[in-house]
Amino acid sequence: MNSKHCLVISLTLLISFLALAAVVSPRINGSNTPIINADASAFLYVNESHYKSLDQLMILMTNYGREVIWTAAGILIFIFGGWTGKKTSIVMALAMIVLIPIGALAKEAIGRPRPLIPDKDFLIAADTDFAFPSGHAVIVSAGAATVLVLFRGSYRKLAVSISLAVEAALVCFSRVYVGGHYPLDVIGGMLLGAGVAFAFIAAAKRIDQLLQPIAKALKR
Repeated sequence: MNSKHCLVISLTLLISFLALAAVVSPRINGSNTPIINADASAFLYVNESHYKSLDQLMILMTNYGREVIWTAAGILIFIFGGWTGKKTSIVMALAMIVLIPIGALAKEAIGRPRPLIPDKDFLIAADTDFAFPSGHAVIVSAGAATVLVLFRGSYRKLAVSISLAVEAALVCFSRVYVGGHYPLDVIGGMLLGAGVAFAFIAAAKRIDQLLQPIAKALKR
């Protein structure tokens, strides 16, 4: 996938994010539209369908699936993934660092409240900030997009990338399951995270060129 294609994908995802943000923002559309009502219904359906066998897994995904898993993954890929792993980890880290303030600003600008969790479906305490976009979805989607595009070249690397993408999907679902976000919050986070990640992936060759002198110096 060349840089031009990555930029087109990035632009498409970010425009989609902005369009979805306008739809769900109570400051623009209020809080009683068909799409928002359908989103709330989907949230309630998931939260009324808890299974004890899944509860603990979803709590673990929410509590540790973002910072712990993806920090460890980035470090391990950097150390054991060869030159491709080092480039992938650096691109991923840059995208995530940029996304932290962008996600926080987006939440404040859009101003969508968190879901109201029915007492019988309460699993963990909800965060106190605004809901859209899901911060978990933003970060893990950026990571998943980066590894799927860049960390390839062997069956082992592809297996690692697919496994991390599956983990990211579980984290995203867990945010709805534990009651932290509406489904569209998660979709918005995925669009924003992947959109910014593809912008950095487009610059991967440039990052590679900047890192080559460092790699050569380390080999001496």
